[in-house]
Amino acid sequence: MIKLLLIVLLSIPVLVKSQTVTYDSARNVNYTVVDTIKLPYPVAKQITLDLISGDSAKAELKLTNENVTLLEKKVTLKDSIISGHVQKGIMYEERIKNEQLKFDAQGLWVKDLQKQNKKFKVKLTFTRITLSAIIGGITYLYITK
Repeated sequence: MIKLLLIVLLSIPVLVKSQTVTYDSARNVNYTVVDTIKLPYPVAKQITLDLISGDSAKAELKLTNENVTLLEKKVTLKDSIISGHVQKGIMYEERIKNEQLKFDAQGLWVKDLQKQNKKFKVKLTFTRITLSAIIGGITYLYITK
């Protein structure tokens, strides 16, 4: 690109013609065509530097835009990974809650079974006492007869 600009600047004298205006003694205007435009060296140098810096700025802008695009893709990927982990965390919390509900239900069943066991033990004890009294009474009646 720089070479192209230098070629363009060097070929300006070939491609462009300028006119100079001169006045004769009768104050008539005479136009003279000149084949070259002469730029002072500092001006030509500054133009060349400005063109080069403009091209490099465009290239840098292009690279910056590409970097921004890549960073946006990277951020999107990271966001999707993070949301996946958050979703897994929510699923694990729900799973823990479900297991806790199971344990609570089992605890209620155990308490219920313990109450029933206590009732059955009382009934068994009452039944044993009653049967012992009946057997004792029958034995007493059998012995006394």
